[in-house]
Amino acid sequence: MDEHRDLDKFIDESRDKQRNIVFPDTVRNARAVDVFLWRGSPDPPLVQRIAAWMFGLMFIFLGFAIFALATKVWDDNSWFGVVVTALMSLSCAGVGIRIFRNGFRRHERP
Repeated sequence: MDEHRDLDKFIDESRDKQRNIVFPDTVRNARAVDVFLWRGSPDPPLVQRIAAWMFGLMFIFLGFAIFALATKVWDDNSWFGVVVTALMSLSCAGVGIRIFRNGFRRHERP
């Protein structure tokens, strides 16, 4: 009888582990990641902090790359192009700074 309980326990554990890879749960997990990256967490685990720093740095560097493109457009005397690329650059850098900042621990407000 003990073998049967162990087998049932093993099957239940396997189902619980696989739950994150089937459709409805993957949507919930992806939403949780998006919420963490945008809103942050008071005490994120180390893995989440490192991921937030990496994503944030990626967006910041993308903003710098677009800014470098804006300087090329500046040489062509295209004011509209400069404004558009500068706005894209600032928005990418702003998103990157926000995501990067969410990788740090913070205190809850009372």
